[in-house]
Amino acid sequence: MAVCSLYSVGVSLLEVEEEIENVLKNKFRLLPRFEGVVSPYSRTSRTSQLLAELQLQNLLSVKPHDSLFVAAVTPYDLYSNGLNFVFGVAYPFKGCIVSYARLFSDDADLFFSRVRKEITHEMGHVFGLQHCPDPKCVMCFSNSLADTDYKSENFCPSCEEKLLLSMKKFGLF
Repeated sequence: MAVCSLYSVGVSLLEVEEEIENVLKNKFRLLPRFEGVVSPYSRTSRTSQLLAELQLQNLLSVKPHDSLFVAAVTPYDLYSNGLNFVFGVAYPFKGCIVSYARLFSDDADLFFSRVRKEITHEMGHVFGLQHCPDPKCVMCFSNSLADTDYKSENFCPSCEEKLLLSMKKFGLF
């Protein structure tokens, strides 16, 4: 089983890390290895948000050589150039970062479902998948929590097929 290095940018909730580990194992056949908590890299003055790409680049620079990908989680709100906020960002065939700052709900099941959807979505990009026009597919772009809540935690048949092909290239299937 290929290793995926898991990091927390800032101290994350243990339950969130466990959900992400389960997704990495069960959906992507990766062996998550928690590498530790990393301090946010250069916090911006923009309403205390972190630039997602900068955080991910920092983590990729310290990725162990025996690790296939990086997956990171953070309680901090993220943004990307040109976007007020993002739930996460991914670099194809390298890694991703997901923020749960905007995913909270009084309903714990809903909160953890959102976390699973966002890590699944970003890991889909890590495996080379693009956004999907099917609003129920986990690879559909989420511009709001309503979009995230509407879609499934799973890939549509077309995206599932593309994912399996990509996984085969990495020897994961």
